[in-house]
Parts: sequence; structure tokens; C-alpha cells
Amino acid sequence: MFRLTKRVIVILRVVWKYHLISSLLGFYRSFAKGGIPTEPICAPAEGWEEEGEHLRLALTELGPTFIKLGQLLSQRPDIVPPPIIVELQKLQSGVAPLPFEEINRSVTFPCECVDETTGETYSTCKQLEDVFDEINKKPLASGSIAQIYRAKLEGNEVVVKVLKPGIERVIDADLRLLRLMLPVGARLLRVKGFDPELIVDELSTMLKNEIDMRLEALHIERFQRNFKDWEKVVIPRVYWEFTNNRVIVMDFIKGPTVGSRPSLSEEQARYYANLITKAFLQMVYVDGFFHADPHSGNIILLLEDNKIAFLDFGAVGRLREEVMLDALEVFYAFFTGDVSKALKGFLQLVNITEKDIDLDSFYADLDELIEKFQAGRYEKGQGDNLARLSLKYKLPAPRAFVVLERAILLVEGSCNNLYRYYDIKEAIAEQFSVQELLKQEIKRGVKRLSDASVKLVRNLPDIIDHYSEYRPLSAQESTAERRASASYGPYLVAGIIAGIGLLFPICTSLGGLDVTPQANVFVPLVALVLAALVTLFANSRD
Repeated sequence: MFRLTKRVIVILRVVWKYHLISSLLGFYRSFAKGGIPTEPICAPAEGWEEEGEHLRLALTELGPTFIKLGQLLSQRPDIVPPPIIVELQKLQSGVAPLPFEEINRSVTFPCECVDETTGETYSTCKQLEDVFDEINKKPLASGSIAQIYRAKLEGNEVVVKVLKPGIERVIDADLRLLRLMLPVGARLLRVKGFDPELIVDELSTMLKNEIDMRLEALHIERFQRNFKDWEKVVIPRVYWEFTNNRVIVMDFIKGPTVGSRPSLSEEQARYYANLITKAFLQMVYVDGFFHADPHSGNIILLLEDNKIAFLDFGAVGRLREEVMLDALEVFYAFFTGDVSKALKGFLQLVNITEKDIDLDSFYADLDELIEKFQAGRYEKGQGDNLARLSLKYKLPAPRAFVVLERAILLVEGSCNNLYRYYDIKEAIAEQFSVQELLKQEIKRGVKRLSDASVKLVRNLPDIIDHYSEYRPLSAQESTAERRASASYGPYLVAGIIAGIGLLFPICTSLGGLDVTPQANVFVPLVALVLAALVTLFANSRD
């Protein structure tokens, strides 16, 4: 109780220091009267930058829980206006590092040791210094939740990411306070559509995931699987035997970050920018699992091998296939300037019909936004994006889509860091070509077909028995009709199996799947054999 009271005093002091109550009250009351949304959708949001900056500075001072709260709210354009979003997107979690000795004492690694005298095995615990051959006590980076060190392990250079001691207690106390404070704040600010309990639940889930290093390790392994066939994209290896809920150990990848602006020829710069874009599009439109924070400091260039590497996999985005396809349609329409397609895709994305909005007004705003995008003046810093459009019309854009939009802008920024004239629209248009889209759809279709085939073979005996059973027939039906109706099922199953087998090589060819020639012969052959066996079985029962 004493700790909570002390924390409340700290929070109130920071709120007073940055004049948050008066600033946000004035802002949201102006917003509620329609002052901000009545501006042209592509006009810069001006006049409230200072209030947004005060909020950002206050959240930064209050620590990890409040930083994450700000980052979460920056992805909610339905409840947070553009000037505030712009500032919240600048939130960084970098803070002064703790002494290495304090970090070292907070981490232990269980291990088995052998007594040299008796030869008996016993359990003990080791600290960071005991586990690694050597470790640089000066951190590579220090965040509000963890610190990162460079070390050597069994002759390999590795990175060690360690949670700060006591961070779980701090986060738990802050979440308890937020459950009390946010409902009061929502009533004071009169924010419509704001569910404090839902926000705190989402924040709690986000923070609990972030303070479990094993989850980030699982993200890394999934990216490794997704990019196993990409020779030019490197994902660091995780050392699972030295990874637990408080520590993650992975390969150290040496090279300049995109943000360090390495000296490159124009050809090299364009090459790496293209590679980054294509890798990101693979994550989004093929895997539906993408890096949610691909800023220039999280991408490394391996200049000797012409490769790139991604870092920091704590924040990821996931897209259901339906959202993935709708988002694809919206972004592709932006790149091609097709307002009607963008409108259709966006309405599908937010799950509303044309009758639910002022269609003419929405179309005009969307046309203006696409025109500005085509002219290269679509900037995250001004809030002139689909998030602002959603806010103006009170549309519930899916959070995954908002995260995706931000990630695309970060990728574009990273590419422009390498080559200022790089046009990401060209790369995306190439990826979204009719041929490429057809290929991806066929891949998904083949996968669904494959899953259905496995299920069909597994349930084959039951299917045959089901269709071979006599159904109740009227006295008028002839014996021939009885036999026909009882025996058609196995032949239908045989036809399906044969069809799947014969279509397999065609689909793999059109879909660009990496399948050996032997597989393209073997699968149809097995299918035909199975179809023949089903047919023989059916004949034997006639």
C-alpha cells in the first residue's frame, strides 16, 4: 500500500509539472465540438503540438508502463486525435542504464556441476559473468524494460538481452493504478468510444508479453522459418539453452544499421532499399506475420554478402487472411491511384456498407488523400493518413491495419535513409502485379487443397461407408435405383482424389512453389492409385 501511495504522488507530480489536466481538457472539449475534424482531411493538424509534446514527455518520465500506454494509444485513431498521435508515435523507451553489477545479480542460470573430489553431481546457479566466456559490461543499448550487452559464448559473438530487476513489480503497480485512473480521466475528457478496462487489458497483455524473453525468441524462430528460403535475409539464431523468461541470447550480427547512413553507391542503395521492401512485403502479404517496428535502427546491412538482417522482434503484427487481402486492396489502390477500389477495400476492412457513411464526402476526402499520396506528400508526421480519415468519420479501423500502416511508413523511411529518391510505390506495384497476386492466391489455394486432401484421405473409410449405406426408399423405387443411389458415393470420392492429383503439378507450376519434379510425378500417381483402389472397393461391394 505504501508503494502504491508513493507511486500516486509521483504520477500527480508529473501530471502537474506538464499541465496535463488543463491541456487535455481544453483539447478534447474543442475536439468534441467538431473543431479539428472539420479541417480538410489533408491539412496539417496545427495548434495542439505543444499539448501532445507535454503528454509525450510526461509518459516518458513515468516509465515503461506509461510509455507502452502511449504507444498503444498511438495506434487508436478512433479515440486519439492526429496531433496527439503524431507526438505519441515519437515515444522512445531509451533510458540511462543500470550498473552491470545490479543486472548481474538479478539473473541466474541453473546448471549441473560435478564435485571434483567425490564425482557427485549437484545443482547450482550461475550469473552472467560465469556463463559467458566474456561480456562487455557497457551495454549496447538500454531501454525502460531491458538492457542489451555484447558477449562471447563458446567462441561465438552473441547479444544478451536482460530484463531490468524489479520491472515486474513496477508494471504490476502501474497497471493497478491505471485501472483506477483511466475511467476517471475518460469521464473528465469526455472521450467517446474509449473503454478504459479494454485498454488496460490490452496494455497488460502487451507488457506481459514484452517482459517474457521466451516469446521474443519464439517470434525469431517463426521469422527464421518464414525466411528459410531467402538467401539474402538474415534472422539471428537463438541460443535456447541460455534463454529463459528474463534473458534471451542470440547471434551478434555485425554491420552498419540503415540509420547510420553508410556510404553506398546509388546502385547499392537502390539494391538494399528494394531488398528491405520485398522482405517486408513477404512478411505482410505472404506470411501475415510482420515486424511491427522496422525503423532504420532495426535493420543491418551485411555489405560483404549483399544481405540484410532484422533486429528486435518484440513487436510484431499479425493479419488474418481476410484483413490481409482487404489491406492489400487498399494499399494497392493507393499506389495505382484507383479511388473506387480503395473505397471498396476500406469499407470491407472496417466492415461497413456505403449506406453507413456520407459516401460523397468520404469519396472526396479519400480522393484528396490518394492524390497527395501519389504526389509523394503523404507524411506520417502530419497525420495525413488513413488513420486520420478513420477518425474524421468515426470508423473502427482494425488495430492490426493501423499497426501495418505505421510499419509501411517506417519501411519507407528506412529506404529513404539509404536512397532519398527511392520510390517505394514502384516496388510495391511490382509486388502487387496481377501475376504476383495470382501466384500468391494459387499458393494459398494449393495449401487449402493440400489440407483438404489430407483430411479426405484420413476420413476415406468413413466417407465410403457413409455414401455406401442404403437410404430409405419408397416402394415405387426400383432395385436398379436402389443400387445406383447406394453406390455413387465411392465413385465420387475416387473422382475427387484423381482430380486433386492431376491438378497438383498445374497449381504448383502456376503458383511458383518450390516442388521437385519427382513430387509432381509422385503425387498424381499416388492419387490415381488411391482412386483406383476406391473404385475396385466400390465394384466389390456392388
